[in-house]
Amino acid sequence: MTPAALSALSLGYLFPAKERHVLQVHSAFQHALNLRSEEGTHLTLLCAKKYQNLPDAARVMLPEQWDWRRETAGCGPVRLTHGVVIAQRFRIDLNRATVWQPQLRRASRDPKTGLWPQRHYKTLDAQLLLFCLEHKVGSALQWQGNILHQGLRPQESPKQLEDQVPRLIGYGKGLTPDGDDYLLGYLAALWLWKLPPMLAAHYARLQQAIERQLPHTTDISQHYLRGALRGHFSQLICELLKQLNADAPTTTVIACAEQVMQFGATSGVDCLAGLLHGMRTLNAHH
Repeated sequence: MTPAALSALSLGYLFPAKERHVLQVHSAFQHALNLRSEEGTHLTLLCAKKYQNLPDAARVMLPEQWDWRRETAGCGPVRLTHGVVIAQRFRIDLNRATVWQPQLRRASRDPKTGLWPQRHYKTLDAQLLLFCLEHKVGSALQWQGNILHQGLRPQESPKQLEDQVPRLIGYGKGLTPDGDDYLLGYLAALWLWKLPPMLAAHYARLQQAIERQLPHTTDISQHYLRGALRGHFSQLICELLKQLNADAPTTTVIACAEQVMQFGATSGVDCLAGLLHGMRTLNAHH
């Protein structure tokens, strides 16, 4: 059988297209495929029509009815060599793909104006509430009042959140548990800014606490959190941060947040909840 000839539309800026790797299928879904090498390299192949960029993912133009689960069943190792991903049933040419690089730069906060306007926080908070009610989101975290009746509620103060890290890491279900996604969103909110000494110290302690607890969660979640600790986030999160920083019109902010929340079963809403917590922390210490 001739392998399907596919091509990548875009690559994340960390995707090692020119390197050589022998990869095994870690987990397969209809529109996404996670691959892992023995050395610990994680790569993702995404349907270009369904997903935006991740730092170490390739967005691939796929035929109608393509299903990664079917195309990788019993296929053996997947090889990356000379800019081509080679498997038993498909070959993906990476050489003509554009490289996505987020246009985010760390900025200093203006002590007179503080941070993101309060209207953006209130808008996102209300949007999160409505999204969870409409879609009956089943997160393990009780971060939104009484919507979710059981679970862990991250505390408000920076010190209390640091103390919660051992309970948050690995808390929840799925490849990326709810507590991990919440922390990733919080890290994204603080990463964008050159923090004053008190918040910088909190950020450093939080990073250290997360690093220590990484062995207690899934390997995919470890990968994403390690990336977040180094300032690597998805295009969806980067675009929302960019629009918040630019004080974009409310309709633009809402559209970006909606895309974040639609990612995964609960990952997006947990991430946005963590980002809102980060906004509260920043605005309380300006």
